[in-house]
Amino acid sequence: MKFLKKLFVILVCVMMTTPLLHTAVIAEEMPDEYKEYTKDNYWAELNWFQNDNYKGVVPTYLNDYFTSSRLSWYNRLNYNELVPFFPSAGFSSSPQVDSDELDVINQWFGIYAKDLPHRQPTDPTLNRWPGGKQWNPYNFNYATELLNEGITDYNARADIRERGLSSTAVIEHMIGDTVNLDFDVDVSLLKKTLLTQFISLLNSEFPAYYMMKDNMPETAITQSDGELVFVMDLPKGLESLDSTTYTLTGIDDLTLSVKKENDGRRVVVTARLNAPANYETLKDVYAKIRLVNSVKLSVDGLKVTADIEPNQNSTVTGYVYGAYELIHTTDNNAILNQDATATENDNRHHIDRNTIVFAGRQLASGKDDGGDANKPELITYSLRVNQNKVTFMNDSTTHAVVNVEPGKSIDSDVLTNQSMPLDPSRTGFFVFKEWNTAADGTGTAFTGSTTVNSDMTVYAIYTAVNQAPVLEVKNTTIYQGDNLDLMTLAVSADDYEDGNILNRVQIINDGGFNKDVLGTYSVTYKVTDNDGLSATQVATITVIAKASVKTADTTSIPMYTTLFGFSTIAAMILWIFKKQKFSTFQ
Repeated sequence: MKFLKKLFVILVCVMMTTPLLHTAVIAEEMPDEYKEYTKDNYWAELNWFQNDNYKGVVPTYLNDYFTSSRLSWYNRLNYNELVPFFPSAGFSSSPQVDSDELDVINQWFGIYAKDLPHRQPTDPTLNRWPGGKQWNPYNFNYATELLNEGITDYNARADIRERGLSSTAVIEHMIGDTVNLDFDVDVSLLKKTLLTQFISLLNSEFPAYYMMKDNMPETAITQSDGELVFVMDLPKGLESLDSTTYTLTGIDDLTLSVKKENDGRRVVVTARLNAPANYETLKDVYAKIRLVNSVKLSVDGLKVTADIEPNQNSTVTGYVYGAYELIHTTDNNAILNQDATATENDNRHHIDRNTIVFAGRQLASGKDDGGDANKPELITYSLRVNQNKVTFMNDSTTHAVVNVEPGKSIDSDVLTNQSMPLDPSRTGFFVFKEWNTAADGTGTAFTGSTTVNSDMTVYAIYTAVNQAPVLEVKNTTIYQGDNLDLMTLAVSADDYEDGNILNRVQIINDGGFNKDVLGTYSVTYKVTDNDGLSATQVATITVIAKASVKTADTTSIPMYTTLFGFSTIAAMILWIFKKQKFSTFQ
């Protein structure tokens, strides 16, 4: 136990340096064991970072930070972890790594929160343990400010909620609403880790000589750096405008910058620590650290637009990352000269670059009901824009479906891309009358100004258009004096609505018809349907004279007699010729 405690203190508190060549940041270079540790991590975008002073698994959005860290003059490449990632948090998806991490916290860090008796040095100039108690120069509260035994979750838990509303509920909105979000991350455990590490450093069984001799907590200077990155993926229809503001509270001395990616769908807010370029006193830095428990990014002025998908959850997915570093050293010259070589080679001194990096995970009590149930660690907030649907039926066919905001009408809501459909049509002689809540037209008429409080179906109502009848008549010619029934010239009379109405045909003008007088007569016929529409046609009757009776014609008899005589003579000559020819052959 004593050996493990010594090993732990050495590994956590002593960082040796060895220069290496600069290496590019390439995610594929992540060692296989770390790939295995992080393979199921869906709540953070991670890669393997390595340059000439730092290496490790870090969120991709912190690559730039580690490239430009103020502490990059101190080489941390040979830092060895007692447990993968620790004291960083939120990277592992391995239950075994998480369990080992908690064991380290509870077995080795937890003991420092007990304020156990400590062996006092015999040299009074080195004795910083009055009464045999731990050296606690900044008077940390052991119960509330240090890591205690019994911790079951070592993470920075985060949550996104709409300001003033439930963190778990899916919040209902309308088009045009303004959405104000609070993105909170609880870093109190990481703060406790920093404070506990400091206590463990001071109360190690091997505290550096000058740590005790010069009373390092009171005389030391330090250099620190850090960065927070909030990432939000916005759903379609929730827009970050030019007027949208981002404000950070819970921590001071940071500069915010906002950029948009993925065509504005991703918002990245970076907060870089404004630490002095040269140094601060160690005492002042820890005083600032003690004030930090949670950090909140307030987002004001997101806008719900008509592009949002109605009647389904629209989810904001969040990611939050952070890094904080500070130098512990008993030799202020190392910081002033930004050179740790002499300090590292003197075992009476101590120097380390204490680094904590985290990726936030969803606070369980704040998980929204619209989040992915299979990804409980993913930080989400969900909203919903409910819209009523009006279905317009044209007989058995759906003519249109229009979305309407609840309690509004089609003409009065803000859905400019949703409007009353064009009037429908029906085969035949019909004219569109209205939309009605009943298929037979006995319900309530529906218009663009009708208030819609729920999904509904309306039906096209038509009025039949009365068609004029079709009348057909025929013309005829008769002999003078012959009888003619004028009604027989009406061939047909048909009406779309009334059917066959031939029996309704009337003669409205007989044209002065007289069967005994030669000439041409125009007779006008008319037929009228039940709705009063009429059709007229004109038949033409021609009266002609009858032919005269003629006697027999004798003027041609002499001609026929002459022809008969000639034909008889010709026949006799032909017979005599044939007979003589036959006798010759005999």
